[in-house]
Amino acid sequence: MTKESYLQALESLLKKHMSKSEIDDILRDYEEYFNDGRRQNKTDTEISAKLGDPEIIAQQFIEEYGSNTKTEKLDQTLHNLKEGTEKTFATLKKGTEKTFATLKKGTEKTFRSASDKMASTDILDTAKQSTSHISENVKKGTNGIVSMIKSIFLFFVFAFLQIFFITVVYSFCIGSALFFVGCGIFGIFCLGFSISYLPLLISVSVIFITIAAFALGGLFALLTYYILIKNIILIKNYILKKNKAALKKEAV
Repeated sequence: MTKESYLQALESLLKKHMSKSEIDDILRDYEEYFNDGRRQNKTDTEISAKLGDPEIIAQQFIEEYGSNTKTEKLDQTLHNLKEGTEKTFATLKKGTEKTFATLKKGTEKTFRSASDKMASTDILDTAKQSTSHISENVKKGTNGIVSMIKSIFLFFVFAFLQIFFITVVYSFCIGSALFFVGCGIFGIFCLGFSISYLPLLISVSVIFITIAAFALGGLFALLTYYILIKNIILIKNYILKKNKAALKKEAV
């Protein structure tokens, strides 16, 4: 196989699975291998035989590329989840501190105003105004505390639902997929025995059962993937909603 045909075959096998820049890097390396071999007075056939079959080489690159892509996606998802959780706790902590600071400031201001006005002639009016200010500040502080408790409760409910999905739904879906795939593999092993020793009708039944088992395994695998994607979207929406609410409170 010549240098041009070898590189062309390798490019056609990789172009459906990898980007053009990555394919160009690989082809550049293998072109350099051919150039080094030619400088050593080797023929293209000898060089291509030493490098190996383009299909095997392409399959190795595709598997390595797919593994790296899945790892990067999983790391990105975990990073987003961690970052969102940290922002949620930071927002909750900041809101709590702001609520208590407002309550303390309002109370001090009320008592200071009451002390100044107590020196005037109208003590009764001053007492009424002070009582009104205190009630208003207490109301604001109570609303802030209730809002904080509500946020904590919603966070724990959300966390419980996530734990439920991980421990129950995902476990059930993944376990079912593995079970049916295992049944299909077992059916393949049983197929040879049934064809050799059992009637044709039973052999056909084993074939259909094996196909059905693989189909159910694939169905549960797709269901697991669908639930995972929807759960990630739900987490992102929850985090964005919390961030928007925090920004609104800060603006107020």
